[in-house]
Amino acid sequence: MASIGHIAVGMAAARVYRDAPAPRWSSMAWWSALSLLPDTDVIGFTLGVEYGDPWGHRGATHSLTFALMLAAAIGVAAPKFRLPRLRTWLVASVVLVSHGLLDAMTDGGLGCALLWPFSLTRYFAPWQPIPVAPIGLDFVSPDGLFVALLELILFAPIVVFALRPRHIPRLLIPAWGVLVWLIVSGDPVREAILGFVLREDTEYASGFSHGSFQSIKPGQSDADVRRLVGPPLGEWWSYPQRPPWESSAAECQVVYFESGVVAAEPGFPMCLPRGVRLGMSTSDVHRTLGSPRFLCWGYSRSPGNTHFRLREVCFSEGGRVVATFRRWASR
Repeated sequence: MASIGHIAVGMAAARVYRDAPAPRWSSMAWWSALSLLPDTDVIGFTLGVEYGDPWGHRGATHSLTFALMLAAAIGVAAPKFRLPRLRTWLVASVVLVSHGLLDAMTDGGLGCALLWPFSLTRYFAPWQPIPVAPIGLDFVSPDGLFVALLELILFAPIVVFALRPRHIPRLLIPAWGVLVWLIVSGDPVREAILGFVLREDTEYASGFSHGSFQSIKPGQSDADVRRLVGPPLGEWWSYPQRPPWESSAAECQVVYFESGVVAAEPGFPMCLPRGVRLGMSTSDVHRTLGSPRFLCWGYSRSPGNTHFRLREVCFSEGGRVVATFRRWASR
């Protein structure tokens, strides 16, 4: 999700909706909460709803239909709170629709079901400049705070518009432009600068090339991907999280493979009670746990566990590409 971006949209909406009788800060809090509301679908994780389900994260609540229906309900209720119906409906519509569109511009996740209930397809925008934020309490972590800082930079003009400062130093405008270029650009010069600053340590899979990786499109088969960029360095199999009333103390949600056998990852001990052991083949894990809900192939890593250029392809249960990821990461 683009958490800071959603809050910024809510803050700006409060300014546009300046006829609201509530004080400005409370109005900002209300519109920001509405802007974040579609992300309440993460509650489904604790109930056994999977990420890729229709009501999973970035599913139905991120659709245009949900946004417009909820905005209509808010507009109908507005007069009961002595608020203008048309203005309330219009601003609520923009705020809620913006949530799914902004999330489709992030560089992680499985995309947004923008056309639910007419289609369950998850969509990404052609341009994905917003770094994806960790979900839940993981947002309050070094990675989460770093992503929040990047978002704050990207959405700074919207925040400034909402706060209406009396004077903005002119030098801040080109400085903001440079920072945005460093965050969102795929320019080779920018990549080289970040690689030097971050002390890049990237290892790519044999057969990998950036041009071939960029040619991978959603819907292609795993065989197509292997033909384009060769075998991956490693792959992750994701399994459904069981509801609390069905789950045991240990949950094996992700199994990591290298060279076709189970390899150690931080979450691996959780898989031991399920019968998964180091060195097990993919076929053995398939017999033990069944088919994964989806899986991802990693084509880059950092041998020194530092910053590297992540290149990853994720597939649906049917073996079709659902997303590719190109971003800076650390391990």
